[in-house]
Amino acid sequence: MRRLRELTQRIWESHEDSGTIGSIELDVWLAQLTGLPLLDIKTESKFQRIRILVTSYVVLPCLFCYVWLEIYDLVLNWNDVDVMTQNVVETLTHLGYWFKVFNTFYHYGEIKQIILKFRFLTRTCVLSSQQKKTFHQVEAESKLACLTYFCLTVFSSTMALVMVLSAPDEMAGKRFPFRVYMPSWMPPVVQHVYMGLCLWFVCCGVTTIDNLNVLLMNHICLHLKILNLAFEALELGPEKRVEVDPHHWMESIVKYHCSLIELRQRMERVYMLPVMFQFASSLLVVAMTVFQMLLGDGSNSSVLMYFLLVGLLCQIFLYCWFGNEVFEQSKTLSISGFGCNWLQFDVRFRRCLLIFMVNASRPFLFTAGGFMGLTLTSFANILGKSYSIVAVLRQMYGRAQ
Repeated sequence: MRRLRELTQRIWESHEDSGTIGSIELDVWLAQLTGLPLLDIKTESKFQRIRILVTSYVVLPCLFCYVWLEIYDLVLNWNDVDVMTQNVVETLTHLGYWFKVFNTFYHYGEIKQIILKFRFLTRTCVLSSQQKKTFHQVEAESKLACLTYFCLTVFSSTMALVMVLSAPDEMAGKRFPFRVYMPSWMPPVVQHVYMGLCLWFVCCGVTTIDNLNVLLMNHICLHLKILNLAFEALELGPEKRVEVDPHHWMESIVKYHCSLIELRQRMERVYMLPVMFQFASSLLVVAMTVFQMLLGDGSNSSVLMYFLLVGLLCQIFLYCWFGNEVFEQSKTLSISGFGCNWLQFDVRFRRCLLIFMVNASRPFLFTAGGFMGLTLTSFANILGKSYSIVAVLRQMYGRAQ
């Protein structure tokens, strides 16, 4: 595990002294490769900025047109349950992509401010050797989660691109994931390349946007851990005295905690609507994907269904896992505060500690639009409700037969 952390440290290095957060810069770089112009979060040269903007001006309009062609195909085949479910799976995923893209650029200034605040807290609050070790451990976990999810998406979308180019008569415009209406004036080869590349860019792009949200949540969890470790400085040293000014240190802890509360609220405002759309659509997408897998005939389309389901479950699981980690970590703050040697300090210190513990009694909970908490329980609920939808779809298909 130590060697794995050292390896991830070499990929977009993270430095607590300068506030460099390598996991976020890595994800921004991947987003730029997929056509999303996320500028000014990391350092870019003039040539790099031009390349990113040119790529975006080409990719994004093509993807926007592709989604409308999918919606038109859905309208044409609404009465066929089998075809409709194939189309809805991809259309909802791609609409979710655009919802997240518009939301990201609408709140882009806010997102950059949140990242700058995290950098500032990293420079000023990650001080002790144990805190620095925790910082690098969490950064390694973040990079591994980011790269694993992205590589899974790249592999499945690249395989879909290869399949549509190698067997266009079987898949192009006819089977999942290429249920899309193509204009007759486009040459067949152009249609096939257009389908495959659009699917690749959409899948990889939505992955990077999801990763950015997840990485910010995990960074909240990191600073909650750092905050817990800050109480170690209030323990008695070798000379039977505290090595820091207890009053100043406790006031700093309260201010640190208030900053994290503000960051969580800002992140909730930015991401709650896209996450709500993600979770609501995931109910249908997971159900319809499983339904198509049950009807599968072993073709290339059926094979891609398995990869889509794995990627979709990974997407939802990351939200729920890291949201649950933040929730559980925030509940330990009061315990850490009460566990310090508060009996040896005066009334002023105890009053400040009491203020902290009252604030810490309200755990951090990220939600999907305020309706569903991002916890592992929510992940299990989505799977259960998706199974119910699958049962309904099977009955509808059986009657149609």
